[in-house]
Amino acid sequence: MLDDFDGIRLRDLKLFDRLVGLGSITAAAEALGVPKATASRWLAQLEERVGQPLVHRTTRHMALTQHGEVFHRQVRALLQVAQATRAATQADAPAGTLRASVPVPLGRLIGGRVIAGFCEALPRVRLEVLLRTRRVNLVRDGLDLSIHAGPLPDSDLLARRLALVPVRLYASARYRDADPCQVPLLATRGDVALLSAHRPALRTPSVLIDDRAAIADAVSAGAGMGMLPAFLGEPRRALGELVRVDETPLTAIPVHAVSLASARADVRLSVLIAQIQAALNATLAA
Repeated sequence: MLDDFDGIRLRDLKLFDRLVGLGSITAAAEALGVPKATASRWLAQLEERVGQPLVHRTTRHMALTQHGEVFHRQVRALLQVAQATRAATQADAPAGTLRASVPVPLGRLIGGRVIAGFCEALPRVRLEVLLRTRRVNLVRDGLDLSIHAGPLPDSDLLARRLALVPVRLYASARYRDADPCQVPLLATRGDVALLSAHRPALRTPSVLIDDRAAIADAVSAGAGMGMLPAFLGEPRRALGELVRVDETPLTAIPVHAVSLASARADVRLSVLIAQIQAALNATLAA
């Protein structure tokens, strides 16, 4: 059974994205080549189907509502996937093997909706995903794409930022009301300096684990608390397994898609990168 949300059209999303970027319905209408009255009607229909006001309107200015800000992050991801999928269908059916390296903590995100979406969009392409804990070399390791978390080294590779991921302290749900200074702390060696600078009163780590995903598993199971990027912490918080110790992030990690400059026009890469970015944005906006 379809509801109003299912009736949203791609043209409405494009209009909303242009409206955000250009700041007025008149400019957005001109960019899309439609009358202002038509654009206003599309926007009203979009808000009706979403069920929430997306913009504050005045005679001279438009500003996003809180719902509009959240919705726009999702819209950008959807438009990127749509653009990449269109490119894939317009090109000669892409085939061959595409090899991508993904950090272990991102593996579960990539292993679900991304692979399913990619296989549906490009059924003739064989996708190989390698989960790595170390830095890779695209040429040496025979890779087409590397998802890199953290600062990028100087290089002549093509890098596209996918997201800026907040990193917070999360605790097991059993410690919801506990004093953080009394909660067992799990950390990687690299966490110690950051925690000492921002939360010096915390206990010395009880457990050191060189794997962020393993820390997430242990904290979810009740072991204490640990630093987690939002793409690991927020889905578990939504399930009631974790709570945020602090609302303010301790830091933020940039996530980039890195490829060879010679592969700039590879449709297969465009589709995969768009799928990964959409999954990241959906998780961060949840």
